[in-house]
Amino acid sequence: MRVVPQFRPDRYAARGAVGSMVPASGSTVSRETALLSLTHGKLENSLLGGKPAGKPLITLGGPPAPVTIFVALPPPGKHHNLDRYPIAIVGGGYHGLLRSSATHIPGLVSIADVAPTARSLQRGENPILTSRPSKDAATELATMNARLNAAHFERRHSTRVLIGLVFGFAALAWLLRSPLFARGALLAIPAMVLASTIASAFHVEHGVAWWSGAIALVLSLPLAVVTRTRTLFALALAGLLGAYAIFLGAWPATVSLAALGPHPEGGGRFFGLTNQVETLLLAPALALGALVELPLLAVVAFASLVVVGWSRLGADGGGLIVYAAGFATLALLGFRGRITVMRAALAAAGVVAVGLALVGIDALTGGSSHVTHAVGSGPGGLLSDLGHRLRLSWHGIVDKTDHLWIAVVSAVALVILAVLRPRSRTLDAFLVALAASLLVNDSGFDILRFGALAGIAVFTWSRIADPQ
Repeated sequence: MRVVPQFRPDRYAARGAVGSMVPASGSTVSRETALLSLTHGKLENSLLGGKPAGKPLITLGGPPAPVTIFVALPPPGKHHNLDRYPIAIVGGGYHGLLRSSATHIPGLVSIADVAPTARSLQRGENPILTSRPSKDAATELATMNARLNAAHFERRHSTRVLIGLVFGFAALAWLLRSPLFARGALLAIPAMVLASTIASAFHVEHGVAWWSGAIALVLSLPLAVVTRTRTLFALALAGLLGAYAIFLGAWPATVSLAALGPHPEGGGRFFGLTNQVETLLLAPALALGALVELPLLAVVAFASLVVVGWSRLGADGGGLIVYAAGFATLALLGFRGRITVMRAALAAAGVVAVGLALVGIDALTGGSSHVTHAVGSGPGGLLSDLGHRLRLSWHGIVDKTDHLWIAVVSAVALVILAVLRPRSRTLDAFLVALAASLLVNDSGFDILRFGALAGIAVFTWSRIADPQ
């Protein structure tokens, strides 16, 4: 292992494999935290100090070896975690572009991948970092980095376009008492998430938010017009959610490079579902479940849990519990009998059991993600992971004044939705799932603000387009 000054990827491309390395998790990075992450083989979010605990896996330097890893690190001082740094592996059959089983994005490497790879190579085991041939690895890296930068700088604009679509449809629905626009408010959410992925598939780098918004409008408005019956509306929701699931499975890198999706440039989520997308898609998924009723409700619930929790798709352990809680509540509220403490307790136990069973099946069939690793560490590891998530979630809310105010306003909006009458089964299930999400996920800020947005869409749809 060699830490070297900044270098151009083509310096090593002819005799090894090259990539771009994300040096930290969170918004900031320093050379000190990057060195600790490099030697320990794990990340700690900058909100919690950025310094991973435990013993280092490797030491730097050492005698010449058949395989050498070259990395550049951030300069001294504290910096925004926006730049990626070059990495190259020379020898051992490495050629072309580095690939990481942890990121699923060709050419992109987490700094936490490096130490485990070095140890695996020393022991003759399969490493996290492999390579694939490339005619021009440096050009491919430049393209990937440009797409990452475009997605990063368009996230805020894409979020505003999403908010504008949902609020615009909802406002028209209430002003005109229009079921069409009420359906549009709910359809706009999965349509915008899917549209952002479609824009990524076409390698859109300029005006991403506006292209995504235009695609979402083209998807949601005609569907709102033609879905006059509950069956047609259910099919529209299923189509949008199913299309996104196909992208997750077939083209994970496309999803990762979308403006609404994982944030790989910040060292957080590299693939699968983020808490943002998990929260947004929860509303249409529960609405679909409410529309189909039993026994199809069980099919929708199972399909949703597979998409959210399977390591080859969403790989979201917290989301698995959240969606299970939402669908369990939806089913429980569908019973004609009174909801008792016993029924609620049995439903909660069922949620946990289903979640653990699906994670176990995933691990047994070769799946690997932070979810399977956490469950595999036993009850103590799960509790430690939960405590870590709660601390990170809290700091994500309170460490920035604007985040705190937005979170407070969003929480108030959700409380208002919770007390309004008459009740909506879909909205109640959504609110229960959000409460579970705040307990098991690590992004309370995203859960509250996007939960409030999706909650308004569900409330509008249930009151105007589908009063039950």
